[in-house]
Amino acid sequence: MRTEDVIDRLSRELRPARRALVERRLAAALAAGALLSLAILAVWLGLQPLGRAVALSAFWMKAGFTLALAGAGWVLTRRLARPEGAPGAAGYLVLAPLGVLAALAALQIASAAPHEYARLVLGASWMKCPFRILALSAPLLAALILGLRRLAPTRLAAAGAAAGLLAGGLGATVYGLYCQETSAAFVATWYTLGVGLCALLGRLAGPRLLRW
Repeated sequence: MRTEDVIDRLSRELRPARRALVERRLAAALAAGALLSLAILAVWLGLQPLGRAVALSAFWMKAGFTLALAGAGWVLTRRLARPEGAPGAAGYLVLAPLGVLAALAALQIASAAPHEYARLVLGASWMKCPFRILALSAPLLAALILGLRRLAPTRLAAAGAAAGLLAGGLGATVYGLYCQETSAAFVATWYTLGVGLCALLGRLAGPRLLRW
């Protein structure tokens, strides 16, 4: 059979992809990764008393920040999962939560006494926080990488970084179910570092694990 005949036959047998295929596959990967991350947290560190935690504004500050980062990661990952996908202006979405939290942190420090600065920035767990977030984000990133392999990204490093941002944001949200730090300066510094490490890991893994 001639090459032209093969191409013609294949083109006639094409079927349109199901609507929202990318979103469904990514959502399924996130659900699996999130369940595993929650299970790891429950066994490893446990949960803080949530009845008391949800009454504190700090709990919602952390959740709002990390979910906003995850939301930016979702938009970017969904775009970059397609062959023609490009981040475009969506890449700037991550700046909004970072800017808001940085402003809150600056106000908090400006109103504090100098001897409180170290406590506000370092808290009691600054050495552990970023790495705990990275560990809890790892199952989410692995699930997203597997999901992206079933799609067709072409910007592999960017797609990996976007998946890392999404995984890091959700992993940090999961960590917030345990973490009892309440300072905006702490969250702006160490939560951001944890999410950033996951995005970096995704960027490094993308070209190796998403190649097709």
